[in-house]
Amino acid sequence: ALASASAAAAIAAIDLIKRDPAFARAPLRKAQAFTARLNLPEAVSPIVPIILGDTDAALKASAMLADEGFLVTAIRPPTVPPGTSRLRLTFTAGHPDTEIERLAAIIGERLLARRP
Repeated sequence: ALASASAAAAIAAIDLIKRDPAFARAPLRKAQAFTARLNLPEAVSPIVPIILGDTDAALKASAMLADEGFLVTAIRPPTVPPGTSRLRLTFTAGHPDTEIERLAAIIGERLLARRP
């Protein structure tokens, strides 16, 4: 059976979505703003992968972003095929737009600018 707290949280989330539908759309809107800022393919969900290829590069990038105050997970084999290690960014309605802009600037300057 579902825990009472989980059921209550789900009901509260549904109530919030009913009261403020824009709040439910905000994560995708924020992900799309991020991908637009970096000229990446338009986000189709609040989860945006940035494929770096090399496992060590993904781990180093994740650590660098942590030093900047961002929790960005490095996804690597065996979760993904060898040579496709990536960062997984997940946007929420609570992420401030200014921080998304800062994240995009850091990734653009320090990670994507190095790509061939």
